Amino acid sequence: VVLADPRQAGIDALLRKIYEIYSDYALKNPFYSLEMPIRCELFDQNLKLALEAAEKAGPFGPGS
Repeated sequence: VVLADPRQAGIDALLRKIYEIYSDYALKNPFYSLEMPIRCELFDQNLKLALEAAEKAGPFGPGS
């Protein structure tokens, strides 16, 4: 679940990045089953980096 202000810029890009990370580290893992918790350090690290980058962009993106 991602909670954001509807006016926040870049939410679509953030959601695409989160899905990319999910598919790379969960769905491509042969030991992962749907509905299981994701227990992968690389997933956690990359998700944290993506969220930090989104926070640095600011709540309404550049030029707002």
